[in-house]
Amino acid sequence: MPAFANEQTYDLFAPEAVANSYPLFKRMRSEDPVHYSESLGYWILTRYRDVEAALRDERLSSNRKALHINQLGSLDVKEIQHFLDLTSNSMVDTDPPEHTRLRKLAQPGFTTRAIESWRSIIENTTDRLLDNVQNHGGMDVVSDLSVPLPGSIIPEIMGVPETDRANLLEWARDIITFFAAAGESTIEMEELARKADKAAAQFSALITQLVEQRRRQPGTDMISLLIVAYQEQGFNLEELPSICIQILVAGLVTSTDLVANGVNTLLSHPDQLQKLKKNPSLINSAVEEMIRFDTSTPFFFRIAKQDLTIGGKEIVAGSVIALGLGAANHDPEKFEEPEVFDITRTPNEHLGFGSGIHFCLGAVLARMELTICLTKLLRRLPNLGFDPDKQAIPTKHSILIMKGFDSLPVKF
Repeated sequence: MPAFANEQTYDLFAPEAVANSYPLFKRMRSEDPVHYSESLGYWILTRYRDVEAALRDERLSSNRKALHINQLGSLDVKEIQHFLDLTSNSMVDTDPPEHTRLRKLAQPGFTTRAIESWRSIIENTTDRLLDNVQNHGGMDVVSDLSVPLPGSIIPEIMGVPETDRANLLEWARDIITFFAAAGESTIEMEELARKADKAAAQFSALITQLVEQRRRQPGTDMISLLIVAYQEQGFNLEELPSICIQILVAGLVTSTDLVANGVNTLLSHPDQLQKLKKNPSLINSAVEEMIRFDTSTPFFFRIAKQDLTIGGKEIVAGSVIALGLGAANHDPEKFEEPEVFDITRTPNEHLGFGSGIHFCLGAVLARMELTICLTKLLRRLPNLGFDPDKQAIPTKHSILIMKGFDSLPVKF
């Protein structure tokens, strides 16, 4: 693999990059927009045009099994067999025609009618969470709102019994942590791998049990809708856990980080916050700008299926390529004054939910959650602001795939 002289200057895990990666992305976009990282072992794209084209490039595979295996170090691949079995049939990690088939099967769970039917669940859950903190004068946006919001909504939408929800969320977190891990030590990675594999086995067992129950007693929940779709197409219901883990992981991670990032961005730009308060009808435009300005999924990963050239760089088959969605969303060639947070920005063709065939299936649901949550938050807590006595803590262990906060203290 090639190496470049400025390798040491691009440290994605430096404290300042974890806190704010966009200045680093700006340098990379200017100096070496198609960069090979020796330390990480893959290519990094930071220009909008390269990222958007790569998202649609059929020469790039979404099958990341090799990437997960490479994370193991000396650990035997058998140690994550349950994890691989669960994720290998995931839409995120498959290519056409398999991806096309899986997406068609999952679609009934994300129709406009289905999502609209869950609006009241989102509204009621948001109100309940705000009721809990309304009189406290402050809260942690992460632990009090952005984590429990999707953590309550997604299991309810899926029809998971309340007695199983805590376990389900814990298993999902263990799976997410290994899935998104990068830059960890070998010992830490092996521990994350074992926890993820155990969680995958337990998750699959629960979903299989729920599938059997819903086959006997169908409901209006997402699992019931997916069962109907699978049976109508004559497909194997044993694949359902893979769809369910993707829905759960995407719903938890995307919404959790979108809410926290959105609140942080608004509070960091008081002029735009006041503009939104004065004109609440701007909420949809504001949500799109929040997603662009601080993307919760900084990178998508692809594997080169053949030798190819991107931005004048020769990339050999089998290479891992990190598509910088966050960096692309700040590219001045695409966005006028990209470092300016403007809730009236239009057009706003950001890549926060990807593009092409892998465009996020749950984007409509995520937007609805963020819109409802922020609308209620600003209406019920009009004096919302950062807590000057407590420090926000950005998430750092998975900065390449998930960008958010471990803690975001506010007062009101």
